[in-house]
Amino acid sequence: MTPKAASTPEETRIALEGGTYAVLTVADVAVAALRTAEDEKYDVLAAVGGKNLPALVLMRNALQGKEPANTNAAEKALRELGFSILVRRRFDNVTGEPVRLTREQINNSSI
Repeated sequence: MTPKAASTPEETRIALEGGTYAVLTVADVAVAALRTAEDEKYDVLAAVGGKNLPALVLMRNALQGKEPANTNAAEKALRELGFSILVRRRFDNVTGEPVRLTREQINNSSI
């Protein structure tokens, strides 16, 4: 888990599919991280407990089966709780096509 700043809240709200909200805590995320596997196919990862975990899967586990509205909602909630987010999406300036970064490029980038 990334060290939290003194002003980082212990809980936040996350938008769910269907327009409702749920309360999410740091503890929810920490427990969910224990049962969430690293998976390189996802573009948005959260740094939790020394692992890069798919943000959307981590949120599904933390919310005990409730579905986040989208990846952006999951990313926003994790950031608000003080977790670092790694985003793999980059676009080629010439073609406009998405570019996938390697694990090494992600780990060597600054956030």
